Amino acid sequence: MKLIEQIAEALRDERKEMHVDDIAAALISKYPHIQIPADQLPAKISAALSSDLSKNKRESIFLKPKNKKGGARRGIYKIKIPRSAIPKEIVIPEQPRINSSYTGKAGEFAVMSELLFFGFNSSYMAVDDGIDIVASKDNKYFHIQVKTANLSDANKYSFSLNQRSYDAKDSSSTFYILVLRAFTGSAYTNNFLIFPNNEIRRLVEAGIVARGEKLSLRIEKDRNGKYLINGRENVSWALNRFGIIV
Repeated sequence: MKLIEQIAEALRDERKEMHVDDIAAALISKYPHIQIPADQLPAKISAALSSDLSKNKRESIFLKPKNKKGGARRGIYKIKIPRSAIPKEIVIPEQPRINSSYTGKAGEFAVMSELLFFGFNSSYMAVDDGIDIVASKDNKYFHIQVKTANLSDANKYSFSLNQRSYDAKDSSSTFYILVLRAFTGSAYTNNFLIFPNNEIRRLVEAGIVARGEKLSLRIEKDRNGKYLINGRENVSWALNRFGIIV
């Protein structure tokens, strides 16, 4: 699917005018394997929309909303939606409340599925001893611990790691994957934050993650679409980055 088509889908899902930064965040969420780096995506989106509007001003399905003086609002776009296509009510499917162990297992299997897409052979551990998955690729083996959370009413994801288990791990082969599950326009989707063990150690040593019996990790998305850990550091670089498992 071309970038301009992905932009159209994102704007249709949101059904509102959006800044290119917000469109970029929506594309990363909707298309986790998008090939354009996150820091370059807003500029690519702006260029694609400007090109489409300049070439097909009348036929284009995109619009640039006006400001109070009648000029175009910078970086803001929306999509033309036929009135017949606008539903009277958007019904969000309700996800049933289930035991947290179901959520945890679902996240682990979701990670195993993604690992297969990235060429890893993965095995599920029969006994939970601080490692959930062992993955192998190119004759290298990696230990992976998975934590899964649904988006809370406060628009945050909350995770905790066992300090004792964390201290015992080999930093060179261990990775932590946080599964972020949320409703995104038309369906529940999963995003993944992938951290090497030494990155968790750095966050602890920097005081961003407090040391204790449990390491508490709170993830929230700010108004610019950046993922913050404990409200202090941008960790968007880790979003869906399965390629850093090497």
